[in-house]
Amino acid sequence: MTGRPVMAWSWLRGFVLGWALILVAGTLAPAGVQADEPWNIDVLMQGLAAHQPRQADYTEEKYLGVLDTPLVSSGTLTYRAPDTLEKRTVSPRPAVMTLSGQTLSVTEDQHTQTLDLTAHPDAAAYVDSLRGLLSGNLALLKRFFSLQLTGDRDHWTLVLRPSGGRIGSLIDSISVTGSGHFMRTLEYDQSDGDRSVMTIKPKAHS
Repeated sequence: MTGRPVMAWSWLRGFVLGWALILVAGTLAPAGVQADEPWNIDVLMQGLAAHQPRQADYTEEKYLGVLDTPLVSSGTLTYRAPDTLEKRTVSPRPAVMTLSGQTLSVTEDQHTQTLDLTAHPDAAAYVDSLRGLLSGNLALLKRFFSLQLTGDRDHWTLVLRPSGGRIGSLIDSISVTGSGHFMRTLEYDQSDGDRSVMTIKPKAHS
């Protein structure tokens, strides 16, 4: 798969983002953070830094300029410490995408393809920046995105906008909405006008 950066970005789209931001859903109210304390990006990062492995169900609608109706898929998103992410699609057809370290693999129809992200520095930077969400590493995130958190703990929106570079040429913005310690939706807007909307429902005891 080396030499196919477009395919790399296609696989990463809606996968790493969707999974990484699941942890927003389950960790916005970590131990030691009181509900009456100020609500800001630092509190959010503290929650992310206190993350635990999570699993969630998802439904994703992809709006493409060449289609009149959205493409709808559903399945589960899973994290296994320290750096393994899995997107398991159930509908409309089974598929499994797994990111472990810097290796991305896709299994569909009993065939598996792999991609070494070290051969695609832009994609690797994209992955590393989103892993900053998992560790609550604000400095790492700011290398690639500007972050804006609005609303309050009960009704909040987190917007990530690329600072430039290859990521900026592909992504306009990433918007996450939630209430309390649950993420509700993730909207991913591409520079070409296509977008996807993912609805997240964390599994109990995940």
